[in-house]
Amino acid sequence: MEKLRLGVFISGGGTNLQSIIDSCKQTDFPARVAVVVSNKAGAYGLKRAEQAGIPAVCVPHKGFKTREEHEREIVKRIRPYNLEAVALAGYMRVVTGYLLDSFYNHERGLPGVINIHPADTNAYQGAHGYEFAMGMLAEHPRRLEETRITVHFVDKGVDTGAIIKQAPVPVLPEDTIDDLRARGLKVEHQVYPEVIRLYAEGKLKLEDRKVIIL
Repeated sequence: MEKLRLGVFISGGGTNLQSIIDSCKQTDFPARVAVVVSNKAGAYGLKRAEQAGIPAVCVPHKGFKTREEHEREIVKRIRPYNLEAVALAGYMRVVTGYLLDSFYNHERGLPGVINIHPADTNAYQGAHGYEFAMGMLAEHPRRLEETRITVHFVDKGVDTGAIIKQAPVPVLPEDTIDDLRARGLKVEHQVYPEVIRLYAEGKLKLEDRKVIIL
């Protein structure tokens, strides 16, 4: 079976990267991580890539005048890996149209970049999704009863792309932010590989910004 060549972009610890790496070890999983990309030299996700024997590319964003210039250097560096899709996994950069256009899947008529977000993107976009659910943000002081882990296609907005799959995570009365984050990460680690499998198997279709799972 020819496996989908996937690039995983990270900025930090890479726990979602690890869940993807572990899933790719399954013989029937239809994708493989061809390269890991980081914008931070000290990101532990780079160590995870090394431990798994996966090539890694680090392109720190400092020193580039624009986001697009940074992305052009990344795309140039990873071109030899012939990636068919990109998964953002804790990549703390807002990507531009250049990166999105570089990986658009014309054959399938699908965006080639996906992302995972620890909140319902219909309700909240941007960083601190778990804090949002806990009512810890000044602009949103109401604590929710549940949050929804969201995997979505990436567009030119911030967490505004078409939703592929969501999974609920309860917010318990006794939860601390660490409790909620730990529970949510377990769900993230399950749902992200599930979506990558669907993408790799050609089971996703996009119509009028709505994702259909075939």
